[in-house]
This record gives sequence, C-alpha cells and structure tokens, in this order.
Amino acid sequence: MAASQGDPAAILDPKDYAIVWIAPLEIEAKAALCMLDEQHQGRFAVDHGDEYVFHAGSMCGHNVVIATFPAGQEYGTGSAAALASQILKCFPHHWFGLLVGVAAGLPDLSCSPPRDIRLGDVLVSLPEGERAGIIAYDLGKETDDGFQPLRYGHVLTTTKPIVRSAIGRIKIEAPNDAAIFLPYYETIRDREHATGTFTDPGQDHDRLYSTTTEGKPGAAIERARRPDIARTRVWYGPIGSGDKLLKNAQKRNELRDKHGVIGLEMEAAGTMNRIPVGVIRGVCDYGDQQKNKEWQPYAAAMAAAYAKAVLREIPPVESPCTSALPCYHIQLPKNARFTGRNTILDALKQELFAREETRRMALVGLGGIGKTQIALRFAYDIKASRPDYSIFWVPVLSYGSVEQAYVEMARKLGVQKKTDDEDIKELVREYLSSDESGKWLLVIDNADDQELFFGSEDKAGIEEYLPKSENGLILLTTRSREVAVQFAQTNTVDIEAMDSKEATLLFKKSLTQGQTPQDEALLEDLLIQLTYLPLAITQAAAYLNQTKVPIRKYLGLLRGAEKDAVRLLGREFRDSTRYRNSHNAIATTWIVSFEQILKSDPVAVDLLSFTACIEPKAIPQWIMPGSKSEENEWAIGILCGYSFLARRGDDDIFDMHSLVHMATREWIKKQDRHERVVYDAIRRFNDIFPPSDHENRKRWRQCMPHAMRLLHDTQASETEHRYELVFHVGRRMHIDRRFKEAIRCFEEMWRWGKNGNTGQRLSKEHIESWLASAYLNDRRIKEAIEMFEHVVAVQRETLDEKDHDRLASEHELARAYLNDRRIKEAIEMFEHVVAVQRETLDEKDHDRLASEHELAGAYLNDRRIEEAIEMFEHVVAVEAHIYAEDDPERVLSVDLLADAYIQLESCKENMDSKSPVSDGDD
Repeated sequence: MAASQGDPAAILDPKDYAIVWIAPLEIEAKAALCMLDEQHQGRFAVDHGDEYVFHAGSMCGHNVVIATFPAGQEYGTGSAAALASQILKCFPHHWFGLLVGVAAGLPDLSCSPPRDIRLGDVLVSLPEGERAGIIAYDLGKETDDGFQPLRYGHVLTTTKPIVRSAIGRIKIEAPNDAAIFLPYYETIRDREHATGTFTDPGQDHDRLYSTTTEGKPGAAIERARRPDIARTRVWYGPIGSGDKLLKNAQKRNELRDKHGVIGLEMEAAGTMNRIPVGVIRGVCDYGDQQKNKEWQPYAAAMAAAYAKAVLREIPPVESPCTSALPCYHIQLPKNARFTGRNTILDALKQELFAREETRRMALVGLGGIGKTQIALRFAYDIKASRPDYSIFWVPVLSYGSVEQAYVEMARKLGVQKKTDDEDIKELVREYLSSDESGKWLLVIDNADDQELFFGSEDKAGIEEYLPKSENGLILLTTRSREVAVQFAQTNTVDIEAMDSKEATLLFKKSLTQGQTPQDEALLEDLLIQLTYLPLAITQAAAYLNQTKVPIRKYLGLLRGAEKDAVRLLGREFRDSTRYRNSHNAIATTWIVSFEQILKSDPVAVDLLSFTACIEPKAIPQWIMPGSKSEENEWAIGILCGYSFLARRGDDDIFDMHSLVHMATREWIKKQDRHERVVYDAIRRFNDIFPPSDHENRKRWRQCMPHAMRLLHDTQASETEHRYELVFHVGRRMHIDRRFKEAIRCFEEMWRWGKNGNTGQRLSKEHIESWLASAYLNDRRIKEAIEMFEHVVAVQRETLDEKDHDRLASEHELARAYLNDRRIKEAIEMFEHVVAVQRETLDEKDHDRLASEHELAGAYLNDRRIEEAIEMFEHVVAVEAHIYAEDDPERVLSVDLLADAYIQLESCKENMDSKSPVSDGDD
C-alpha cells in the first residue's frame, strides 16, 4: 500500500467510489487495507441513524470503499444485511461489490477426482449445474422428505456479470491460476496485524480428521504434501451461507453431500439480495471440532490477493456514479393504511432484483383487489431500500394521463425538446434506454384497455414508448389477463382477495379514532359480506367514519334489498391514495371494464349479462349461451381474465364474484337491458333443461338454483315462457321429493292457468294433474283425489281412452285411491290402465312399467300375493334389460318382489300350521 495522502479531516465524496469491498471481520478488513495501492485520507459524512464508518482507497486504478463490522458486533447474515443496507444508502451509485474473507472448506476425498481442499486455498462462489453460486442452506421449509432450501437454493441474486467475467478470465488459467494472484499476497505476507503477520502457518499444521459413524472426530487423514510451487489452489463452485457457526464434522459432511457446496460462510446470504457481490473466501478451517483462528490471517490474505486480481482484470472506467442523481415521480402518496401483502411484495423483489433475466412483471386481478396499492407500496419500498434507483409512475387512465406523466418525467430528468415536432414520450424513452439514466423502476398502473396500451393500426400504443434497458425494471398493473400475459409473458402475479387477518387489520386502520369495533364476530361477518375485497373494505370504513352508524346496521343494509346494497356500495368517497375522478365506489369501479369488454367483445358482454341474472356460484358451462363454440370459449377466457368469472379447478364449472354479480345487474339495468337479458335467459333455460329421468339428474340439479333465481327475480312477470320454466322447476322438485316447493310451483301455474293462460305446451288438466300428484306425495290425499277425479272426468269426455295424458291421470287417481285405502277401486283403475297400455305401448315403455309396478303393489295390498309376484317378476325382468342395477325404480321393484316372496312364504307357513294332524293307528 502506498503512503496515504490527503487531509485526514477531509470529507470524501461517495460518488467517487464505484467499488465496494465488504470484509466483515477485522482480520479480513486489515488484509483488504494492506492490499490497497493507496489509502485515501478523510472521512465520509455521517448522519443520525448511520451505524458504520468506511475506509477508502484505490486499487488497480479503481476507487474502493472497504466496509467492515463494528468492533464486537456479532457476525452472521443479519449483521451482513444491516451493513449492506447502510452501504446502499451511503453509496447508491456503486458499480459492483466483492465479499472477501475467510470460510470453512469442505474437502471430499471420496469423489472423483478428489476435492482435496487445504487450509489457505481460495474458494470462489460460482453456480454449478442447477445449483446456485450461494446456497442459503438454512432458509427453507421442513417437508416430509426433510428440510428443503427455498427454491432449492435459488433465492439470492447472482453476482454481477462484470465480476463473473473477471473471475472467468482467472479461472481459465487453472491449474495455474494461483500464479496470477500470489504476487499480491507476497506484498503483504510480512505485514503486521494485531496478533502477528499474514505468513503461512505451514502445511505441517494442516490436519484433516476422519469422522466416525457416531459423528465424532476420528484419526488424522494422511494427505501428500503439496509442492511449494503448487501450495495454493483455487476451488470454484457453490458456497453455503447460513447463520450458524459450524464446528461439527458430521453436519458439515451432510451439508456438503446434500447441496454440493465447497465451503461454508456466514455473510453472503444477508448481502446478495442487497448488493450482488462476488464471494471470495480463504479456507481457514474445515468446519469441525478442530476449528480455531490460527489460519485466519493467512486465509484472509489469500482471499484478498485473489480479489485484487479480480479488480486487475476489470479496466477502470468512468463509474456510473457520475450519472445524474436518482429522481422520483410517484403520483400517489404513500398509503399509511396499507396492510399485509408481504408474500406478493417479496415475490416482486425476488423476481425483479434476484433474477437478471426478469425485466418486466405484471400484477393482474379484479378491480378493487388492491393492485395499485401493492405497486405503490413496492415503489416506496424500493425508494427506501435501493436509493440508487429512480422511480417513475405512469397512470394509464387515458392517453392524456400518460402524456402528462411523461412530461413530468422529462422535467425531473432534465430531458427537453429541441424542436416542437419532437415527441416528449419518445425522448424520455430514449433517455431511459441509455446507460446515462442509471437504474430505474417504472410502474405502469391501470393498463386495462388493450387498444390504448398496445395500440391499433392507425395509432401507436403506450407500450411503444416504454424504455428497454438492462438497468431498468417495469411493473405493470392491469385487470386484463390478456394485457398482462402479452406484456410480461409468464412473469405475472395473480392478486387475490386479502385473507381474514389482513382484511381485519385494513378495516381497523381505516377507521377514525374511537371507531374500533368491539364485536369481532360481527366484523368478520361484514368482511365476508365484502368478500375481503380491499376497496370494498375501505369504502365501508369511509361510510362508517362519515355516518357513525354501527357495523350491525351497515351489515343489515348490505344483506337487505339489492337496491339498498347497490346504493350503499355505489356511494363515492374521497381517498388521497387513489386517482382523482376515478371510480372509488365498489359498485361502479368495474363499469370501465364492462364498457371495455362491450367495445371489444360483445359475446363476452352477453355472457356476462347472462351470468348476472342467475346465481353467481356453481355455473356449469353447458347452460351458457353458445356453450360449445370457440367464440364462447374465448368469451369465457376474457371474463376469467378480468377475474369476473373463476373456473373451479379443471371442471367446466364457474363462479362469479358476488359483488361483480351485483354491479353487473345494476349496469345492465341502467342500460335498460335487464328485462331483455332476463327474458333471453328464461328462454335459454326452457330450451336446455335436461329431461327429468334419473340419468340426467345431475345436470338438471345443476340447473335448479339458477332457474329458481330467474323465477324469483321475475315474480311480477306473467309470460308464457316464465311459466314454462316454473313448470320445469316444479317437475324436478317433485321428482327430487321436494313436494312442498313443487306444490308452490304447480299452484302458481294453476292460478295462472285458471284464466286460460296455459300457453301452447300445457293444458289446464295437465297442470292440475301434476298439482294433484304433488298433493298426493305430500300426503294431502283428499285434495289429490278431488282434483284427479275432476281431471279424469274432463279427460274421459274430451280424450280417447288410449290418450297418454288421460292414462297418466287415471294412473295417478288409482295411486291416490290406493293411498286412501280404497284398494278395490285402485285395482280396478290400474287394471284398466295396464290393459290399454299393453295394447298401445312397448313392454319396455317407462309409463307401462310404472303402471304394472303400481298394479302389482295394489295386488300385494289386497293380499293377492301370487298375482303380485307374477306382475313384479315381469316388471323386474324387463327393467333388468333397460335400467342400471342401481336405478331407484329397478331397486324398488326388486325389493317389493322380495317382500312378496316373503309374504307368500309366511302365508304357506301359516297354512301348514293350521292344517289338521291325523293320528296314526296303533
């Protein structure tokens, strides 16, 4: 090191120093200082809150700042992270960094060729295969297969390419690479430090011990002495970094074998994600019980010598620190109420700052889900943690808002037009694409309009003005998955609603003082009603702050009439963390998206309108208009892309967000389309309602809640199509044994039909017949008989005896007689019906089998057991050919036949017991 020059009291300028050399331990810092070609006198300015002072000097033409731990500070990843954060604050324009010091070497003499690491060798961190250069081995999770490092060790930023390139120039000289840096060691070998010099303790003192099966130290391993000219070797590969000082050979070997690491140290994991340093370590021990500090000076000097060789490979250039200072244009203030979302924020930091290939990311999710607020918090976090980054914010509310943002960015950057014909957006793009701009983060917020963002044939889109630079990062927020994927490909993050804990904290932070809710259960009910949606929560809190109404009353309004809920959630409120003139109310925030879809995809709008008229949950795709067409598939994709619909796993079942459902209904009402949409939906259901047989039960059960929602919302309507749907619903309820609900449907039909409004498909007697059947199954037998007798009387006058409807009514009347214990009358009528059906219907016909089944049951009730058995045997034989084994009707017939056999056997036994017994002759 040359003599120090300058005034010891001078204040050094951080912008003059491009290289950061981190030497955490005192002996490591001493070796670094000795390596300096010149130590600079003076001090860097400090401020309240600063906790470190730094050394400065020059080396190989570079101005270097040396950072170390304060005396007595515990070492480890936490201390390293704190030091790195201070470096970022004090030297925001540094070019790159090196982490130089000592580490435990991990020999492996069993591999081929043997990895015969010796004390004093140099370890250089580099990725190897799928293994990262630095593996944070104690950062991860416990699984059934044991402890797994997070992302298999790929959680830390990689070393900057310029450093890896310099290391590569040295590595290519292996096995003679030591000759490149050993001369630097020779210059400091005899320099003194606090406890001695940096001389080699000697190979005779380098002992590696075997490990017993119990994990205890074994005998010393014999290793051949290295020739003096090959005394030092450099090993390249993954290095493990953790918070624990390792003095256990068995644990050392486990880490070595599991992660393929060549050494272990304690600072890199805390440094890399803040400063992506090159990690260079001298081997001072083997991480076992023999660990001591004897070899630290020599190992530190060797590492420092190699680090100096790295700097020698990098020609000095004008450092980026001469660029303009970072500047900021963040249009919205920091949100003090922001809560949670740590997983998303961590993912953004990890992807954008730990992976060099990631330059663009997109946040996509439902309007009101909190995308803007997440991006806003991320921007302010980066401003605080990475002061070398400029940060800019562009709201894509309109073309004008983008233009205004670029004008402001140009002003902050000092970019000016030279002629009136120049486009300020293009000038800003060119500047940010240049190295002169330094590092930057650009947030593109609310890029929901695909045409506005990507452009059209006759007008450029906003994307055309986005800069491209290795120094720049772009984060985009959008409601449109199509925009997100086209912009960021796979680098998209889906934003979901908050969890209960986050939502509760947001609500409480949004209330004014004195408004803290006391009833936690009631608060949870409210948050569930608001679907944990951040905008809805903020709006509810604003309403409570203004009106002072209790939560219970607000919740009652939400759960009351839909018009009250719409009015409540449609009230706009002021929020300084949202854009002026934007829709802040949850009931109106999606209007922009609705209108964008209306403009770009009318089929998707029709589908959205249809789903708004039915239940929002469990919507099968097959009930949707045009359900099998490619056009429909694309429309569903559009709605899912906006998070208006969500697919359940791999099934063709969808859910609609409940608040979106309400907002969509209100939107189509304001467009005067609601009546037409509902009418079309009713006609759709009438067309696709599945047959009422057992095989289709699953499908028509899927239909039922949606059809019932349509009927509930159209109670004032008295159209033929509506009552046709009432009939469909009533029949399925009847088959599903929901008799009271079926009766309500049929009675509604009957009242409507009394005035002759039965329509083309249903006669008055047909309706009465179904109503009477429902009465019968609900045990209202007298009412059923009265109505059936009326129906049968009318049909006998108006219909042929072979008419299907007449036979069906007679069948049901007979069944009613049977339930009323009028067995003879029931049998007489069943025999008539069966006789006619045997003339007119195939033996496999469902109605004929049903009548034969009922007749057999009537015989059984009349104790005509043999006739019952004969009829049941016939029915069971036929049903075996046409019904599945588990079909309810077939199962019932088999059971009744078995019961008839039992009754017959019982009768025979009774007869036998009553027969006279003749006495034999003596």
